[in-house]
Amino acid sequence: MIGVWKLVIMLKKILVLGSSNVDLIFRVPRFPHPGETIIGENPITAFGGKGANQAIAAKRLGGDVLFLTKLGNDHFGQSYRRYLIENGINPKTILKDKKNPTGMAFIELDPKGENRIIVSPGANGSLHINDMKKFAPLFRKIRTFVTQLEIPVETVKTGLKMAKNGGAITLLNPSPLLRLSSDIFPLIDFLVPNEWEAQFLTGLKMKDKRDISKMANRLLKMGVKNVVITLGPNGLLFKNRNEEIWMKAFQVNVVDTTAAGDAFMGAMACGLSEGKPIQEVLRFANGAGGLATTKLGAQPSLPLRKDLNCFLREQKVYLEHS
Repeated sequence: MIGVWKLVIMLKKILVLGSSNVDLIFRVPRFPHPGETIIGENPITAFGGKGANQAIAAKRLGGDVLFLTKLGNDHFGQSYRRYLIENGINPKTILKDKKNPTGMAFIELDPKGENRIIVSPGANGSLHINDMKKFAPLFRKIRTFVTQLEIPVETVKTGLKMAKNGGAITLLNPSPLLRLSSDIFPLIDFLVPNEWEAQFLTGLKMKDKRDISKMANRLLKMGVKNVVITLGPNGLLFKNRNEEIWMKAFQVNVVDTTAAGDAFMGAMACGLSEGKPIQEVLRFANGAGGLATTKLGAQPSLPLRKDLNCFLREQKVYLEHS
């Protein structure tokens, strides 16, 4: 049995370390003012959490994925565990917290597809360094490592260190906003913030396009190898010491932006694990993020590889004839 488990680990290329939340989504006519009560539609329950979203996104896009997470031993946790296993996630990396409930996110969604999110970490907050030590062999067998900030930051840092020591490409999505210590940035090969997160991390304010490049430069000086700043409907900026790439967003009919960033991250991890050129990786991720906004919910909106390839082919044909 041990030999089989070692073989499974050797075949994996992407390791996602992160959160799993159950999302309660409320569609509202507009966001309420402080102290105001408004009427929303009946809530929708969906599986989410930035870590799980990114793992499922990479998996649906053809990535060879392991997902290290922790769930509560409650009804939500049991349901989520079954769901992850049904979606091809190895159960050995789905840890169980017998004290804390499964993490939850409460999402307000307006008619424009914009959202406001409150997260209750639950079991995610107990994913600690000691849990990581049990999976040291796993970190020596991966090509790409992805993490975020819905789990304890020391666990994130430990994961980045273990992945770097194993020779993997490391990706950090710095969300939700947290002040990070200076020693974490040199561990990051690809930092992927949105414009607000980039402003928070650098202390710079965005007034025009030139400020986005300045923020990327500041992050590079802090020790990050590559920076990808996602700009929603305005596309993205990629920058490292040698190259700068601006890419426009794809035009889509936006329904819900909840998991767009997670689809982007999962696609980036998938593209990098396959050794694609950076321009191709960015276009792949840009398309996944755009396509994810066309459906309601976090994981229900994450595209399949065949659908994303079809979407990107259509965009290419459109550009060639426009």
